[in-house]
Amino acid sequence: MLSRVANSLYWMSRNAERAENNARILDVQLLQMIEASDEELVRDDDWKLIYEICASTDMMEYIKSLPAYNEDQLVYYLAMEEENFNSVASCVRFIRENARVSRDHITDDYWEVWNRCYLTLQDMDTENLSVREMQQFLQKVKNTALTSQGIVESSMSRGVEYQMIKIGKWLERAEKTARILNVVCERTLARSAAQQSEDYYYWLAALRMTNGYDAYLKANPPKMDPSLVLAFLVSNSSFPRSIRYCLNHMREAIVKLEDGKVSHYSWELFAKIDQLTADFDDFNFQDLEQQDMMNFLNEFQNGCNEIGQIFSKTYYLIDPDSENYKSTQTQTESAKGITSMKYKIEHTNIFKYDTVVDQSMNSIRLKPRTDEVQRLLSYRADITPASLTKEHIDIWGNNVETFFIAEHHQHLEVKTTSIVSIQKSPFIHQIDYSPEMRAIFHSKLFGEHYLAYLSNTAYTYLNPEQIEQVDRELGKFDNPVQYALDVMNFIHDHFTYNGESTDVSTKASESFDLRKGVCQDITHVMLGILRSKHIPARYVSGYLYVGENSALVGDAASHAWVEFMVPGVGWVGLDPTNNVEALENHIRVGVGRDYNDVSPVQGVYRGGSQSLDVKVSVSLLDQ
Repeated sequence: MLSRVANSLYWMSRNAERAENNARILDVQLLQMIEASDEELVRDDDWKLIYEICASTDMMEYIKSLPAYNEDQLVYYLAMEEENFNSVASCVRFIRENARVSRDHITDDYWEVWNRCYLTLQDMDTENLSVREMQQFLQKVKNTALTSQGIVESSMSRGVEYQMIKIGKWLERAEKTARILNVVCERTLARSAAQQSEDYYYWLAALRMTNGYDAYLKANPPKMDPSLVLAFLVSNSSFPRSIRYCLNHMREAIVKLEDGKVSHYSWELFAKIDQLTADFDDFNFQDLEQQDMMNFLNEFQNGCNEIGQIFSKTYYLIDPDSENYKSTQTQTESAKGITSMKYKIEHTNIFKYDTVVDQSMNSIRLKPRTDEVQRLLSYRADITPASLTKEHIDIWGNNVETFFIAEHHQHLEVKTTSIVSIQKSPFIHQIDYSPEMRAIFHSKLFGEHYLAYLSNTAYTYLNPEQIEQVDRELGKFDNPVQYALDVMNFIHDHFTYNGESTDVSTKASESFDLRKGVCQDITHVMLGILRSKHIPARYVSGYLYVGENSALVGDAASHAWVEFMVPGVGWVGLDPTNNVEALENHIRVGVGRDYNDVSPVQGVYRGGSQSLDVKVSVSLLDQ
């Protein structure tokens, strides 16, 4: 599985757990607000408790300082505020977007329940919601989260996808329980210092916020004894929201992810989990002072943050900034990274023949791909003269449509219309080329698996003298990620985009000597250089969205760029024609060894010579 998919599954799960936790915590507060009489308003300390758990007291004070402040604004910020990445509504948006990205790796039922919740949110007039309406939305989110958990357990196979979802869930849950207990300990300690004895409410709130009140009463006497509540929520091995339970199940999921082995790259992760688990055995919660408990929970939260960072580093996920995450539990990287772009592509090929053609057999590769970062939303092919098409997937995974025209014709038009959504995923500059990646890159298995993309073709071959010129310019090859970037810069600096100097049959060696060509030629040259260093690289055919006032070139027809394989990460795109990463502006249609594997239109016919007119239009659609 590509790390971008694993990243989406992991954060989808964490945000689903976060949405349910925050919805439940806020719902407890709203219930008290609705039930309170005019004489019995919710105390300011209660809101401080909620904001310390779900946001920060600084944000609470800022909201209260606004000129037109009312208590509903405190609710709105935690439930609906779009700029609050931890609001319940923001979590729902993140879940839906991450689920869309990893759609092929989750069940349809899981997608549908969260998509319905998202559509409900979209239909709401969020600026004019009453407290009651916000409470109804929170209830829907809770029900959706619980339903989605049931779907995961009942219909997902226990493969990598399942384990990534479980790891995200247990880590998020452990952190939230620790955070709740930490805040409650601090609150009750402050009240004791002020000689206030009514701690019952806070420990009851801790149980309700963790959905553990009923389970606690079944296991303990009916009293709010802080030591009993702490022991129950920290070390109970059978309650699904206790810290120990979460840690045990998170470790179990990682063990299954690793097939029961502790490898050279995962030992650090196991060591940290085992260290935290062992810490529980050294504490007697019955005799522990609250200050000691606060210190323990603080250390545990730091440990959970460290586990999240180690896990992300181990599996090449995108990890949020640790300091920001520690204080606000915000998935800032996902907030920036998972938004998407939607495009409409119209591609028209018009063939005109000098003489009447009595029959022709054709194949087209014009249907965009669906993968981890790109999703095809709709596609239509219109062929004149009218013809039925048959579809199949070729050896490279491309969509191919074939059609036969038996009638006489002197004109053939193929027009395709596609709508595609692409996830924004700036990635390559975040890749840290680790010793583990280096070992995989130099392994025999890696070379054998990507042999097709290591062997040069007639289109991509460069002679030794040409490779030597590149070596003199770029120096010693060591890191394939950095080398690929250097090659892209080299080509952009030394080659000129020129549509008159080459044609469709021009080889890389010819383009290299000319130092000019179109995107097809420039891509072939880069492929030849990368493959000479045993870097698996493939030709990508697709479209480029340029937009207004852009310096990018290559949108007049099909565009071409390079993807190279990074161990543990997957295929990473670079556009040497424009000296940019191939990201959300690049719409992928086909991949192969060279242009010949992905030619948009191929065919044979019986008749005279032909002329071809190509028109491509790529437009950005509103989200």
